[in-house]
Amino acid sequence: MDYECVIIGGGVVGLSCAYFLSQKFSTLLIEQHSSFGQETSSRNSQVIHSGIYYPSWTLKAKLCVEGNKSLYSWCKSNNIPYRRIGKYIIATCDDELEYLEKLYKRGIENCIDGIYEVSREEILKNEPNVYAIAGLWSPSTGIIDSHKLMESLYSKASALGCDFAFYHKVVGIDNLGDYYKIYVRIVDGEIFPVTTKFVVNSAGLESDTIASLVGLDIDKYGYRLNWAKGHYFRVKFSKSNLVRHLVYPVPPADESYLGIHLTVDLDGSLKLGPDFVWMECKEQSYKFDEDLNIKFWESAKRYLPWLELDDLSPDQTGIRPKLISYKDYPDFVINEESSKGLPGFVNLIGIESPGLTCCLEIGKLVREKLSDFS
Repeated sequence: MDYECVIIGGGVVGLSCAYFLSQKFSTLLIEQHSSFGQETSSRNSQVIHSGIYYPSWTLKAKLCVEGNKSLYSWCKSNNIPYRRIGKYIIATCDDELEYLEKLYKRGIENCIDGIYEVSREEILKNEPNVYAIAGLWSPSTGIIDSHKLMESLYSKASALGCDFAFYHKVVGIDNLGDYYKIYVRIVDGEIFPVTTKFVVNSAGLESDTIASLVGLDIDKYGYRLNWAKGHYFRVKFSKSNLVRHLVYPVPPADESYLGIHLTVDLDGSLKLGPDFVWMECKEQSYKFDEDLNIKFWESAKRYLPWLELDDLSPDQTGIRPKLISYKDYPDFVINEESSKGLPGFVNLIGIESPGLTCCLEIGKLVREKLSDFS
C-alpha cells in the first residue's frame, strides 16, 4: 500500500486529523484546492465556543466543552493569537427569557466553566452600549486566528512525515476488502490511484459526495447535506470602541443557527453575522448580497441601539454543510463504518459550528477509532 491512512479534505479538522494520525500511521492528506482551509474553516466567526448551545448527550457538547480547553492550551503552547474575551448571550424582550433559562440549564448540564445569569444592570455596567433585559455571561468564550491555527497544525503534521497533495481531487474510491483504492485527479486531468488501509472523509462541504463514492446510500444513513450561506457585515471602525465583548442574541427557536451576533475581532474591530440562507444548489459561490444590509441593521439594532445603516459594509460570506435529515438534533457524524462493510473508513459529515472549537478533539477521536485496527 502507498499509505496506511489517507485523509480527504484540508480544512481545520482534516489538518487536526493529519497531525494526530501522523503520530501513528504513514499519512497523506488530499485537498482539491491550492492550499488548506479554503472553505468553511476560513469563512466563519473565528470564535472559541464554550459548548452551551448543544444538548448534553451530543458529540457537539462533549467535544466542544473539551475542545474549548484543549484549543486554549494549544494556542498558548504554539503562539497562536487568541483572546479569551467572554460572551454575553442576551434577551431583548420577555418572550426570550424562557429560552435564555433553557440555555442556562443546558450550560450547567454541560459543565460550562463560569457560566452565570446576569441582570440588565450588570450588562449595562460592563457594556453600556448594549440593550438587554437579561443575559448569560460565558467567560470561557473567545476568539482565535484560525489561519494561524491551521498553519501550526500543517507544520506539525508535516514535521511528523505527513504528505500533502494540494490541487488533487478525489473522483472515485474502491473498497477492495483489506484496503482502499482512491482515484485522484490532478489539474491537467490525469487520474491516478492511491492505495491505503484507512480513509478519513473530512471533505466538509463535499463529505456526503465522498461517502457516496465509496458506495454508501447517503439518504438511507442520513448523510446527505444541504448548504447554507452566511453573510458578515463589518461595522464602521470608528465605532469599534462601543462594545468590548462578544454579544449574541437568543438564537431562533428552531436552533438552526446562533442568530446574527456581534463579534469582536483580534484587532478590536466589530462585525455582524452570520445570517442563515439555504442555498438552492451546491455551488461554491461566495457572492455577497449587499441588499441584506437592512436585514442585518434591523436585527442588530434591537440590541445595538446606536447602530446606523451606513455603519455597515460587506465583509465576507461562508458556506456551511448542514445535515438534511436527523433524528433528534443535527449532531456531528463521526462514524467508523465497519458495520456498513467499510472497515477503517471514517466519515466526518455535517462538521459545522462548533467544528473549529472541536477540531483537536475530533482529531484525537479519529485516531482512537483507527488505533483499534492497528
